[in-house]
Amino acid sequence: MKFLLWIGIGAAGLYVFALLFVYFAQRSFMYFPPSGGVPDGFLSAHNAQVLPVEVQGVGRLKSIYMPPPGESAPVILLMHGNGSAAYQYIAHFEAFKEWGVGYLAIEYPGYAGNPGTPNERDILRTSLANYDGLIQKGIKPERIFLYGDSLGAASAVHVASERQAAGLIISAPFLSMQAMARKQMPWFPTALLLKDKYRSDLKIPSVNAPLLVLHGDADRVIPHTQGKALFDLHQGDKKFVLIKGGGHQLWNTEMPEHMRAFVEANSP
Repeated sequence: MKFLLWIGIGAAGLYVFALLFVYFAQRSFMYFPPSGGVPDGFLSAHNAQVLPVEVQGVGRLKSIYMPPPGESAPVILLMHGNGSAAYQYIAHFEAFKEWGVGYLAIEYPGYAGNPGTPNERDILRTSLANYDGLIQKGIKPERIFLYGDSLGAASAVHVASERQAAGLIISAPFLSMQAMARKQMPWFPTALLLKDKYRSDLKIPSVNAPLLVLHGDADRVIPHTQGKALFDLHQGDKKFVLIKGGGHQLWNTEMPEHMRAFVEANSP
């Protein structure tokens, strides 16, 4: 009997230790900034420039900006995923140039040489500050398309809930970080443990912009059911594209065609 009691005490102790470990180390499981800054020669090779943006509580961050080719051309505000950096979206940048649109690829705190450390509050502040930077450059809201990939989709939903835009495009989005945590760690009280919750499910009902959701049916990182559930919560004009055989990264599928058509259909 005592033996079973000690086993129970030991198991409880291990569980408490695991809870504490998850609580204090969770951001190291959530954010994976690539080492190093923007490669030398990258900006000149892609005819882009650095846009410095002051972010409250963080400092001056640097994003990558390609001005639109004309006064009426759209601009895509790009928010990348948790394991990449803005400069790694080269295929996107080349496509945007071909489409005749400008872009501002947001770089997060702690990524690509930027000061700070990644966390929900500062990433969302950074996203809003970059949007406001476009407005200060004279880009009107009806020319701005918000595009978020994976974790960046949560940032894009946040910006769309706080600002006006021509359209919202999200690729491989999750419903909330709580929903993801429940899927990956069902044995923990993740709703209590999570520091960064990214409640896109609570924000997207207030988004007025037209919505395009793209998700692969073979996505093993974020189930397409979460993207569809988020899509269902949007109250306005919207389109859901389920890409057969598509994994978590969709740019090499028919995704760019859907995205380009959406931008053209919703541009002034």
